[in-house]
Amino acid sequence: MGSSVSQPSAELSEEDIDFIASRAKIDQESVKVWYEKLKAACPNGKISKSDTVSFLRSINSGKEEQIEKLAADIHSAFDANNDGIVDQREFLIGFALTSTGSPREKLKYVFRTYDHDKDGIINKKEIDRMVKIVMRLHAKDDPENTARVIEQLRISLDQFNEGKDPDLIKLTSKDFIKLLMEHKDFYELLSPFNIEQPHSHSK
Repeated sequence: MGSSVSQPSAELSEEDIDFIASRAKIDQESVKVWYEKLKAACPNGKISKSDTVSFLRSINSGKEEQIEKLAADIHSAFDANNDGIVDQREFLIGFALTSTGSPREKLKYVFRTYDHDKDGIINKKEIDRMVKIVMRLHAKDDPENTARVIEQLRISLDQFNEGKDPDLIKLTSKDFIKLLMEHKDFYELLSPFNIEQPHSHSK
């Protein structure tokens, strides 16, 4: 919403903190911890992809390549106008929702991540890209299970497409959320947002 802000860093108001805490179902202290870490990672209030990586690294102990991939996916989801920069406040609100919000809230953002051209629909090309991302992220950990779930996903998509040409498949956000809510395996495999909540003993 407010596009140009003259101050260097858009501070979170009490209302913002309250909103994030209630929607993400975390306490206000955790929101403040996240925000302080985010400000340290990108003090000018605007987040580049390298800032996103620094921030994720500061709150998550995952493998480096996973953090890089996650940063790319999250960043593409929040960079609405494709200028390579996201607003700190919007990022934090979206990040909080994707990290610990309800499954539907998370999936709304996951859909935006996979909707590469941002046209509100995931097409065959984007589904193939989504599968490649999943294979890269998970196949090393459990290749058999990953392959099995992806095969199930293909079957479900064929059924959804009612046997039509797979190149013509189109999933809306509503279709995507319904499909993943009905299949726990798909949900767990396709959501890249598995960041831990900050702990109160964080440095």
